[in-house]
Amino acid sequence: MSTLEQTVTMLESLPEDDLKAIHDITYRFYIRKHSPFKPLTKEQILEDLAISRQQIANDEGKELGEAIREIEAKYGL
Repeated sequence: MSTLEQTVTMLESLPEDDLKAIHDITYRFYIRKHSPFKPLTKEQILEDLAISRQQIANDEGKELGEAIREIEAKYGL
């Protein structure tokens, strides 16, 4: 019996709450491995924050509602 078959056999006998817990844990591992976003270092976060603050000081920011409307229009949301 393959590992997959053994795993499916075990899963078939579990109650729904246990299956949900297993799903949640598996999903976290999957997202961590396949996410296009990598963790940032403290220095990267502080650098991004400094850029953001400079953009605001230069009046380059957008009102949140306007930014959301642009995203909705761009992606058809």
